[in-house]
Amino acid sequence: MISVFNRLLVILAALAILAGAVVTIGVAAQAWPPEILYGWFAPQLKLAAEAATGVRVAIIALACIAGVGMFALLIAELLPLRTTMLHTLSVTDKGTATIENESLCLLAERTGETVHGVNDVQCFIRERDEGLIIKCDARVALGANLLEVNPEMKAKVQEAIQQLTGLSVARVDIKFRFQADKRGHVSVR
Repeated sequence: MISVFNRLLVILAALAILAGAVVTIGVAAQAWPPEILYGWFAPQLKLAAEAATGVRVAIIALACIAGVGMFALLIAELLPLRTTMLHTLSVTDKGTATIENESLCLLAERTGETVHGVNDVQCFIRERDEGLIIKCDARVALGANLLEVNPEMKAKVQEAIQQLTGLSVARVDIKFRFQADKRGHVSVR
């Protein structure tokens, strides 16, 4: 309830500031009279209308910036909130079991980090008809044997996702990036 109230307050404030910016631009450009608001802010609008040309240009520029900012804020507030992507694990007459995409990514990342030589993993998962497509960016220790790390990491990530969630994994794509260790030299085994 508070969230809806806060959003309404922000929308109303943004509309008021946007309207003020439009009126200020009109008065400073001398397209409208300073008395357009019938007494509200009339002294300030009169100063804007009677200001020197350079000052009026600055007032118009600042009002344009405020107007564009408030318009962007209105768009952000009026767009629907982003929903988290869910993957369906099972559907029965007793209910539906789902898992969030972020949880699947976390599972894939922690599984990838168990492979020797892998320091850090960041995964992105998309669902396709043939199964999940898992893309991982892995930072590996300088000197790690990618010919060993690559198939082991692919197999572990695919196996963990399939065994723990029952979801089908179509493929696991990995992009490796070497990360230098503190010693500054490569140790080959």
